[in-house]
Amino acid sequence: MKIKKLHIKNFKSIADLEIIEPNPFTVFVGPNGSGKSNIFEALEFFIIPLPLKDKVHLFGGKEEIITRDISYKECQIEIIHESFDFSESTSFYPNTETLPWEELNDSFRNSSEEEGIAEGKFRYSFRRLFIKNLEKQKINFSDSYKLSFSGNNLEKVLKRILLDETKKEEISEWLDLFIPGFERVEVATSDLSNIDTLLIYEKGIKKPFPKNLISDGTYNILALLTAVFQSDEPQFLCIEEPENGLNPRVVKELVGFFRYACEERGHYIWLNTHSQTLVSELTPEEIITVDKIKGETKIKQFKGEDFHGLSMDDAWLTNTLGGGLPW
Repeated sequence: MKIKKLHIKNFKSIADLEIIEPNPFTVFVGPNGSGKSNIFEALEFFIIPLPLKDKVHLFGGKEEIITRDISYKECQIEIIHESFDFSESTSFYPNTETLPWEELNDSFRNSSEEEGIAEGKFRYSFRRLFIKNLEKQKINFSDSYKLSFSGNNLEKVLKRILLDETKKEEISEWLDLFIPGFERVEVATSDLSNIDTLLIYEKGIKKPFPKNLISDGTYNILALLTAVFQSDEPQFLCIEEPENGLNPRVVKELVGFFRYACEERGHYIWLNTHSQTLVSELTPEEIITVDKIKGETKIKQFKGEDFHGLSMDDAWLTNTLGGGLPW
């Protein structure tokens, strides 16, 4: 999987945004309200394979999607991929009290079967995640194939993954690195209720810890590992604030894990973060700063810049990066 260009126009605070040859592991940094989530949400809006009316409803209606004051209300996305070109335009015409608004969805893409299959795989590979944020979840997946936005089907997905002994061993190795005293993880299913229960075993303690007794950080780590290992095919994961509940040491190790997943498993993993610790572990190519200027989301990429020995968090917090400060 290789994304050559992403171009978004007129989606919420995004007027015209272009990302060229993004790094597979990319982290968006910037202040609250700058539009980091809007980038992920635009991808979700256009990529998820739902009828347009359903998508518009899920995303709060046309007034929530088109917030900029223009006469012809249209939002667009273009994704140039190594295997296909994807371009989609969604137009909203002004409504009156007597005439309901109309919607037009135009798609422009090469119609060859090979490119159609590649695009279908790309759509299926996409998932946006904000672990434990059920309030913002638009679609409630309850199956065992992929995590939902909030990860509230974690037990079902993790149970399926743990049936693969190779994956189970690899997940256990990462958990041993992330969680002090970790011994093993299980998903037990009640014979009577058929309810799945997440259980964490720690060294020296015979009784396992169920979901309601494990920390938010441990749950978050389990969900992130599950997301990465849930598919054998390359995925495009957009993860919001993965550092939540994690101590600085684990956050640093998490960066290495995501890099590994991109390099060895072919994933694209994009994060947004407020964590100085996470940013301190990044290279310039892995950062995109996000800022809002006069109500418009602006980004900046860094390729080949020399920051003269500054760590990326120092470069960020001293404004050497030139935008996207966390305050």
